[in-house]
Amino acid sequence: MDASAIAAMATQNSQQQLALQKDVAVQKKAMESQEVAAQALLQTMPDIGEMQASTQGLPDNIGTHINTTA
Repeated sequence: MDASAIAAMATQNSQQQLALQKDVAVQKKAMESQEVAAQALLQTMPDIGEMQASTQGLPDNIGTHINTTA
């Protein structure tokens, strides 16, 4: 192998590593964005204790069946 072929291989390897690092960085940003969106969604959900308190006093069969007609 001559020096120019070695240099070309080294350059190609370096470019591949840089592309991989870029792809990983973009994926991390996307995951962070999804995490922030999920946290915001979770904060908007009502507390389970509040939901249970609002159903106290109702008969046990309320909400256990779905009535449908075809």
